[in-house]
Amino acid sequence: MKKNELTKATNSPNGLSKISDLPNLHKAEVSPQELSSEYWTPEAAGEYKVGIIFDITDETYEDAHGETIILPCIIMLAQAEDGSFATIRNGSKRLVATIEAATDKGTIVMRETPVKITYTGKQKNKTNSFHSDRWSVKPLMIS
Repeated sequence: MKKNELTKATNSPNGLSKISDLPNLHKAEVSPQELSSEYWTPEAAGEYKVGIIFDITDETYEDAHGETIILPCIIMLAQAEDGSFATIRNGSKRLVATIEAATDKGTIVMRETPVKITYTGKQKNKTNSFHSDRWSVKPLMIS
């Protein structure tokens, strides 16, 4: 590859194949989408996020014992009431399973279906003494 070539393919969304094709980026419009993400840990039942889930990805974390664990997380472009956007992630097993099931059934089309995710609180498990986070996930109807 020549020094002035981009690593993007020629069919990239911007249609750029060489550095010389790159416009002046200082004049480009900045997207409202924040690419860095925060882990969302709701504290009270009723907390919610609205936006678009655009991926479920494996994230690497270190547990309390210093061991590395892989945690599947939803990645969501969440919109605040002021219209700004933030990228959030959450690895609740029940939430991830709900999104995966809805995606498999075609209810949620990743990157296209706006949703409201509401934390409904913790509920005691029937099989052990632990409590699990509970969630409501509803598609938003835009008129």
